[in-house]
This record gives sequence, C-alpha cells and structure tokens, in this order.
Amino acid sequence: MAETEAKMFDLIDALEALCEEGIPVFPGRSIVDAKKLYSITKAFPTSISNEIHDARIILKKKDEILQEARLRAERIIQDAENERYKLLNESSLNKAMEEHAEKFRQTVFEECQQIKMAAFNEAQELKLNAKNESLKMKEDSQEYAQQLLNNLEQDLNRLYQVVMNGQQRLQEMRASDSMQQMHENQ
Repeated sequence: MAETEAKMFDLIDALEALCEEGIPVFPGRSIVDAKKLYSITKAFPTSISNEIHDARIILKKKDEILQEARLRAERIIQDAENERYKLLNESSLNKAMEEHAEKFRQTVFEECQQIKMAAFNEAQELKLNAKNESLKMKEDSQEYAQQLLNNLEQDLNRLYQVVMNGQQRLQEMRASDSMQQMHENQ
C-alpha cells in the first residue's frame, strides 16, 4: 500500500512539474501539454488498481490459511483416530481409552474451529481495510483530477475571453482606421 501511495505522490509531482513547464499566458496562468496531462491523469486508475490487486492477494492468503487450518485439523483428527485404534489394541482399558480419544478429538476439533474462525475473521478484516483504503484513494484521486480539470476549464475560459477581447479590439482598430482614412480622403 505504501508503494501505491508513492505512485500517487509521483503522479501528483508529475502534474506539478507539468504546470511548471507550462507556457505562461498571464500571471498565474499557463498553457500545458494536453498529451502529458492526459497520460498523467490516465495513470491514476492504474495506480488504484494496485490496491485491488493487494486485496486479491489478501483474499488468496485467507483461502490458503483456511485450507491449511482444514488440513491441519484433518491431520490432527487422523492422528487422534490412529492413536485411539493403537490404544484400543494395546490396552485392556479399551473403553477408557476410547472416551479419552473422543475427548481429545473433540478438543482438537474445537481448537481447529477456533483457528479457522480466527483466520476467517482476520482475512475479512484485512479485506475490508484494503477495500476501504482503495475506495478512499480512488475518491481522493478522482477529486484531485476533477479539481485539475475544473482549474483547466477556468483557465481555458479566461484564455478564450482574452482571445475574444483581442479580436474585438482588432475590429475596433480596423473600424477606427477606416473612419480615419475616410476623413482624410474627404
């Protein structure tokens, strides 16, 4: 997860660098390379997908822990069964040994159930934490991207207004020049 955060900060640094590389239009406003901006903003979802990958790894680990607990329980139960049969064959106290083996099997079974439940709960908690962190990072990156796009839209609107004002000023100057020539020709 720290690696994903580092990637997010690298993308933010790249956006800042892109802004600094921009061509100044007027104070506080500049033109930036749209292709670079697009490639940087396109990398945000890829960075977030690493969190999803981490969550999948956690789920796989949960399954492995549960499988290992089940196999361990089966092994312990099999060992208990073997021990029970051995004791029955070797001892004259068959009934007492059988009860002892049954208690042992029950104890082992309960311990295995507890291990399985603890592993399941831990895996669920890890999954939930990974999902929540992934959603938070996704929301933060989308909010940041939206803010950048809003700022870019404002900059473009201001630039458009500057162009329109320049065109209007040129038309006024042409009209003034035409009027001045007409007066001089008369």
